[in-house]
Amino acid sequence: MPTTRFFITHSWKDIDFARKLCSDLKANGLEGFLDAHSINPGDSIPSRIERGLKECDVYIPIFSPDALKSDWCDWEIDMAIVMNRTRKGRPRIIPVIAKSCDVPDRLMHILNINFVSRYDEALDELLTKVFGVLGKSSQVPQIEQLYQQALHALLLGQDEEAVMAFRRVVTIDQNYRDAPLRLKEAERLLARSRVPIPAQAQSFPRSLVPVVAMALFIMVASILVGAVVNSVVNSQPTATPTRDMPMVFIPEGEFTMGSNTGDDDEKPPHPVFLDAFWIDKFEVTNTQYAMCLNAGVCKPPSSNNSNTRNGYFGIPQFNNYPVVYVSWEDANRYCGWAGKRLPTEAEWEKAARGTDSRVYPWGNTFDKNLLNSYESGKGDTTAVGSYPPNSASPYGAMDMAGNVWEWVADWYGDNYYTTSPRNNPKGLLSGQYRVLRGGAWGSGYYMVRTSARSGYLAPVNRNNNVGFRCVK
Repeated sequence: MPTTRFFITHSWKDIDFARKLCSDLKANGLEGFLDAHSINPGDSIPSRIERGLKECDVYIPIFSPDALKSDWCDWEIDMAIVMNRTRKGRPRIIPVIAKSCDVPDRLMHILNINFVSRYDEALDELLTKVFGVLGKSSQVPQIEQLYQQALHALLLGQDEEAVMAFRRVVTIDQNYRDAPLRLKEAERLLARSRVPIPAQAQSFPRSLVPVVAMALFIMVASILVGAVVNSVVNSQPTATPTRDMPMVFIPEGEFTMGSNTGDDDEKPPHPVFLDAFWIDKFEVTNTQYAMCLNAGVCKPPSSNNSNTRNGYFGIPQFNNYPVVYVSWEDANRYCGWAGKRLPTEAEWEKAARGTDSRVYPWGNTFDKNLLNSYESGKGDTTAVGSYPPNSASPYGAMDMAGNVWEWVADWYGDNYYTTSPRNNPKGLLSGQYRVLRGGAWGSGYYMVRTSARSGYLAPVNRNNNVGFRCVK
């Protein structure tokens, strides 16, 4: 049976959501197309859209308030509906709601899937109802049972049974907990337990056989027990003996927050006065977060992997990389443990752009060699501080554009700037989403601007492109 192909379209503002959805669909064995250059609100690329619609079986328009404001919406829906009627229901149209909004009236009768504050559940719904693929969260009970069987076998020294169970877990979900790392350790123990007895041992006198056998049993048992203990210990993240991070000083004073050339939620540009503060020079790393975890304060990341790596958090070679798969609550808890706090949105923006309203931390011209973004082609995180000194913000903060999105303290409001106070604004008193700043490894040049805002992520969510830094 041929694979059902999908085609995702979106507005610029929803680019990260679109890329995540596309990646998750492909991870479940599906094939599809996502506009690699993104679609700017108000713009359309007819030939690309038309080709994508003709080639796909399922058309997934991503809806949000920003998408509904753009001209491509009506035009694209009309084309999809015409194709659907003239080509015997192909493509099937499945509206996806990324941020709270109403879908256009012409699609109200069609199944739509709401991802707002329920991404994993909605993804399973999309996979199951539309593509006939069993979503991973539907498999969690089965995976968890296998995982516990594997751990039990490992602790009992039943290496072969452990390997088989871990392999089944990884086959179903290669990112499940630390199963890939456990599998490697179990395979190593199995290989060690199968080391052949030297040929000389076969010539030992029979009277010594019981003694030698007992000695060998004790030795092998000691090795296996020690290895199991080491595997449990080594599966925990390593940490340096200090929680300190270099910080840069941001003097008190006024700067212009927002932009007239960005999205509507960046308008209007307005003067803001901030008291002096310090901000982390780098994004919080795996090693630093591990210290809080080992202190019993922080919760572990929801995955030990990153976008392309099976094994990331707790792996020494990635110690100096930004921690990911942490929620807003996780980030806030870490900053409190470190004697700091999350930056306000205004503090983050001033630290990134200074007082001259620059578009990027280094100036007004985009340069893919100065950051880890979609254009750089890395496809995953890079070590903090990997880019040259001229990539820094005016105050010396690094990686303020790209690498990972950064949680800030504020609740998101798309029209907050119209009522924002002039002195030390702290955002709305409540809301549904927390603000993210800076863009990530999968963000294009438009979303790594110093004034760009993202507000689609609920504070409990954890993603492979979201981290944070602290201030005091």
